[in-house]
Amino acid sequence: MVTTAGKCHCGDLQWEITTEETPVHILCHCSACKLIGGGEYTLNLIVPKDNCKITSETQPNVYTYKGDSGNDVQCFYCPKCTSHPWHYQTVNADNYVVRTALLEGADKFNVAAEVYMKEKFEFQPKIAEAAFETVPPS
Repeated sequence: MVTTAGKCHCGDLQWEITTEETPVHILCHCSACKLIGGGEYTLNLIVPKDNCKITSETQPNVYTYKGDSGNDVQCFYCPKCTSHPWHYQTVNADNYVVRTALLEGADKFNVAAEVYMKEKFEFQPKIAEAAFETVPPS
């Protein structure tokens, strides 16, 4: 098992995740990720909730919106700088969608897949070998 630490921009909110292997990036091109993150995609990894823990005294705030499924998505964020360590989708109840760009060593993680290619900006090249119009089949 690999434990990887993460922190927000201001450093007040800190956490760690535990994964079976070194984390990888899954690029998400969905409109919600682009609007919330302010970029052309976000870098993510699905991690069991039990393998994610806040390690700082600062606790995250939560913003909730409706996902494509019509179900709630909770965005956890630092109350000071608003960096998002992870999101919780009720349709994926046992997991968090962790923002991997905020983890230590993120510059060395491989890109494993891209999701929501149907919403990718036209000027962007395809980066990952595995790419899905929405999400991978279950």
